[in-house]
Amino acid sequence: MNATDIRTSFAAYLGLQVLALLALLAGFHFAASHPWSTLLASGNLFRLSLLLIIGAIGTYIALKLSATIDARRAMRAGSTVRPILITSDEEAEPERLDPVQACLNRLDSMTGLQAVKDEVRGLVARIQVEQRRAEAGLSVTAMSQHMVFSGAPGVGKTEVARILGDIFKALKVVRKGHVVEVDRAALVAGYVGQTAIKTLEKCKEALDGVLFIDEAYTLAGDAQGGQGFGQESIDTLLKFMEDNRSRIVVIAAGYPREMATFINSNPGLASRFTKQLHFANYAEDELLDIFANMAAAQQFTLPGHYKNIVRPWLSVRANDRAWANAREMRTLLERAREEHALRIASTLSESLTELNEADLIAALGRSR
Repeated sequence: MNATDIRTSFAAYLGLQVLALLALLAGFHFAASHPWSTLLASGNLFRLSLLLIIGAIGTYIALKLSATIDARRAMRAGSTVRPILITSDEEAEPERLDPVQACLNRLDSMTGLQAVKDEVRGLVARIQVEQRRAEAGLSVTAMSQHMVFSGAPGVGKTEVARILGDIFKALKVVRKGHVVEVDRAALVAGYVGQTAIKTLEKCKEALDGVLFIDEAYTLAGDAQGGQGFGQESIDTLLKFMEDNRSRIVVIAAGYPREMATFINSNPGLASRFTKQLHFANYAEDELLDIFANMAAAQQFTLPGHYKNIVRPWLSVRANDRAWANAREMRTLLERAREEHALRIASTLSESLTELNEADLIAALGRSR
């Protein structure tokens, strides 16, 4: 009901009230015995007029309330309702990559390591098939996931261990998939009885994930004849692995020859670490690619002939027993950045992102 409707209704009601009053007055005049003067003097006309006014006010209020209620109803009925769109999961968000495949893609993005990549893919396939057999009610074979990573420093052992942690979590081999990285110093104490406590703390920290022991062979360095703090750590580790075989994956890493001696030194280790992944040293071209990728990740450009500058240095240094592969390339890049900073610190015209030939040559000279 709008304002025009209210005015029309009120006028109609008021007209009816006036007609009713006139009818009453006429009735008094023609039917009553007293004349108009007597009627006016009696006060009946005043009372009727008062009733007319009260009725008009009440009618106006009622019409306004009715108009307000109608307006609110119309507002609710005519208001814009935001549609509810029901879409499938594929339409609601972009298709998400399978978590296992995402981890394998991370592995594939690493330079080289083709043999390791093939081993990891084989391991993933075996786990997936065993899980499908279990779901089908077929017999499955218990698989030990503990493994040995053998290789020189800087060949990606730690990074692959982290990727494996994510893969194991995605495959529900372990619940969390986090990686706890330790070495001898984190496991072995300097007093009798303290090593077991220290080792057990790290094992518990890695529960439902991966315990990555770098240079694990150092634990056996003082364990000849079954004695020594290293042997105490190994014994504690083996017992924890047995008691929590479905809740922890242990990866022991180190140089190939030393790791072979370490595993063969203890029947308990040999029976549990049945899978070995060997990380070969990077080839020269792979190291040059790694160097370029590191520079690009740090928003630096290299000279177009950087390979010809760095390759002679690689040919000599890569034969060193202590050669650390990708770590050496990271160190070389840091030194080149230092040379770059020294060169442009006092100038405004030089590029902040360009490493030139002089920077590389100076960095190589410091790395000999």
